[in-house]
Amino acid sequence: MAEIKLKQYVIVPKKPKMSIGKVASQVSHATYMALNKTDKLVKSKWEQEGMCVIVLECKDSNQLFGISEYFKQWSVPHHLYIDEGITEVSMGTPTALATGVLPENKHWMLSTLKTYK
Repeated sequence: MAEIKLKQYVIVPKKPKMSIGKVASQVSHATYMALNKTDKLVKSKWEQEGMCVIVLECKDSNQLFGISEYFKQWSVPHHLYIDEGITEVSMGTPTALATGVLPENKHWMLSTLKTYK
């Protein structure tokens, strides 16, 4: 099996605690917004290769902010989704961070994070 070269990553904080439905919703919002920041040719190739998306976890919202700042420094297209506070979390809570589609040479940036459980 060939290695997947183009991937989109989403990071979800373990705190605040969210239901699985809320997590799915937040991941959807963040991925959509980050895809809008992805180069169209890269996005098209990613779509042809099967649209690989990896969901990772971090400790909390503060770590999510830190990762977002890290992405800014490295010019990684991304979107930090901030919740409106209508259902499970307070208004202004960061709930998901998605990258745009990343080439293989940038996957290392997320290698210290674990798969979301």
